[in-house]
Parts: sequence; C-alpha cells; structure tokens
Amino acid sequence: MTEHPLPNRSASGRSWLLSVAAIVVVVLVFITGFGLGFGAGQFTARPASAASPLQSTDPKAELYPAFDTFWEAMDILYRDFYGELPDAQAATYGAIRGVIGEFDDANTSFMTPDEAEFFRTDLQGSFEGIGARVDWDQTFDTLIIVEPFENQPAWTAGVKRNDLVIQVDDEEIVGTDLTSAVQKIRGPKGSTVRLTILRQGEEEPLEFEIVRDRIEVPTLTTDTVGGNLAYIRLNSFNENAGQLVRQAVRDALATEPAGIIFDLRGNPGGLLEQAVEVASVFLEDTDVLIERFADGTEEIYTTRGQAESVDLPLVVLVNEGSASASEIVAGAVQDHERGQLVGATTFGKGSVQLPQTLSDSSILRVTIAKWFTPDDRTIDGVGLAPDVAVEFTDEAREAGADPQLDKAIELLGGVVGELPVE
Repeated sequence: MTEHPLPNRSASGRSWLLSVAAIVVVVLVFITGFGLGFGAGQFTARPASAASPLQSTDPKAELYPAFDTFWEAMDILYRDFYGELPDAQAATYGAIRGVIGEFDDANTSFMTPDEAEFFRTDLQGSFEGIGARVDWDQTFDTLIIVEPFENQPAWTAGVKRNDLVIQVDDEEIVGTDLTSAVQKIRGPKGSTVRLTILRQGEEEPLEFEIVRDRIEVPTLTTDTVGGNLAYIRLNSFNENAGQLVRQAVRDALATEPAGIIFDLRGNPGGLLEQAVEVASVFLEDTDVLIERFADGTEEIYTTRGQAESVDLPLVVLVNEGSASASEIVAGAVQDHERGQLVGATTFGKGSVQLPQTLSDSSILRVTIAKWFTPDDRTIDGVGLAPDVAVEFTDEAREAGADPQLDKAIELLGGVVGELPVE
C-alpha cells in the first residue's frame, strides 16, 4: 500500500488518516480486483484473474495516484475546519457513498452494519414494520410503495401501490437512499410511524399514522381454485423456495388437477440459484437464463434434474411487483412457451449484484453483470409484458375481487368465482 504523507500533519492526525486510507484502498481494491457473480441476491463464483489490480495494465490503476488529491483535501479539512469533525468511520462511509454516487446505478449500494441487518432480514421472512414491499424511485429520488401486504398495517391504514413516501415522522427522506429510509420506517411492534405520501391524483400530500406489527411473510401458500386447479403462490426466493415449490407441485399432481396457477405477484426475487431450482420444476433439459458480465463473458444457467410437470397447463401470474428472480422464472416459462403470463408488466430488474460483507460487517452490493432470458431478451428497466394483460384496480381490490386470478382460472377452463377449497 502506498502512503501519502502530507506536511504539517500531527502524529494523531496521520494515524487517523492512515486508518481511513487502509479502509478506502481496501474497498477500492475489492471493487476492482474481484470477479464474482451474484444474481438477485445469490453468490456465484467466476474464475479469478491472475493479474493484480495494482498492475499498470489495469485501466483503473489511475485511481491510486489520483487519491493524492483526496488526501490533500482531507488534510486541509481536518487541520483547518472550525467545528466538530466527523469520526473516522463516518468519514470513511461518506467517502464510499460519494464514490458509489458517481456510478449512476441505484442497485450498487453501501450499507452500514446496522443497515446491513435490514438487508439480511429480507430473506428471513419476518420483520417488524408496516408490511409493504418498497423500492427507490429514481425519478422522484424517494421511496415508493411497490406492494402493501394484504391485511397488514400499511394496507389497513390505506397505503396504496405507487405511493411516494417523502417524509417519515418529521424527517424528510427525499434525496437519501433506500436502506436508510427503510430503517426509519421499520421499528418495534406496537410503535407508531407517520408517513407523508404523494399520491397521483391528489393535490396535497397525505399523512398516514401506522402502528407497526410483526410481519410474517410465508414463503409459499397453496390452494385449490376454480374447482380443480392447483394454486401455488411464492412470496420470495429464499433458500428453501425450490424445494417448497417442487413439493407443492408434487402434492398438487396427486389430486390430478386440470392445471396449475403459479402466482409470482409482488414477489421481489431473492436467490438466483433458487430461481433456477423453481424453473426446473416446470422445465426440463433447457436454458433458464443467460448471465453476461462487463468483460463480455457469459454463463448460461440450465435446468437441474427432472421436472415435476412439463405438459400440465400452466399460468404464471405477474404484476409490477414481480422482480428479479421472479422475472427469471417468468421469462423462462414465456420463452419456452411452457405457459402463459397473466397480469401486468413486471418490475424490470435485470442486473446482478454481488453483496460483500466487509471487515466491520457493513455490506457493499456491486452490480457486476446483467441477465437475459433464454431467447436473449433483456428486461432491465422494461420488464416482461404478460401474454394476457389484466388490470387490477384499487376498486377491484377494495371489493375483494381478483380479476387477474379470474382470468387465469378462465384460461385453464376452471369455474370463475368459485371459492377456494379450504
């Protein structure tokens, strides 16, 4: 590691700055030196390069001498600033976020150790909060409600899909970031949070007071609908998703259903490997997705093992909240004409992130690839258009109707309007 001594630096200041230098340079080496793959939250390995990231052949080697300017600025700030100085950790985190801001990629992000805990709970299926899937709206630079969970606190309070949250309690969140906004919204069961929301069609902001609760999100639910149709809803692609879907289909086949409705609405994705496992329940001996890296190399993921059903009529329900791993499965089903997609155009997340846990338990998520459907279609930013588009209005939702599910039942020859079998 190259040191950058500066004039008039005290021993304590030099020690502090060297500690910050170590962290920043390690992070930069990590960003430029590793070639690993990660899809929708899943770790996958790529061949490591034998070349050192510090070799002159690396086009990013110019970063290292350019950091002389960074140290010059730090020396002036910490020597001359009249006021309270941030501690070493806060300054380091700020520097990392500043660099990430230059990448113009909402999916590359940094999380402090506390924020990282919220990231980890996304795959655990339970948390304390308001009960809604959220994302970061790049146009308005604030948090957007992707899907309020049915009968959970946000839903009950009247929060709707596509609501823009601009303030949490008395703190504005516009211009911040997703993880810090989520951290403010979540909290202990029984406590109250006040959200200020912008809603299309409303001239003034709306305020909602929501009592937080323990939110349990089941990975999978099953039912029988339309008389003799198997209904399987997958809520997340966690580490058990593939096994659970396979068993659910196996159990359903024992009842000799006329078709399967696989519901991926509101499913934000999860583990890439589990997306492949789930696709392998319905497809056999074929491609699931193409993962393409910045250097032009690619990896093709294929189905694994024997499918449970390759010919039983299938409808996959999707909507604006179906993202990432959900889109991998839906795209493979659509490209191979295994079934029909019914609902609304999906979210459109076709980039691949690798989360790395750093030495202090903070997490750096870096976009390192993009994925494409088996027919080499990109969905990043555009989503998958359904084969049969069906609008699901707020009026229908409030009336307890589900026109998308009704259309799926109709396409499979079931009885529309028949109550699910308990």
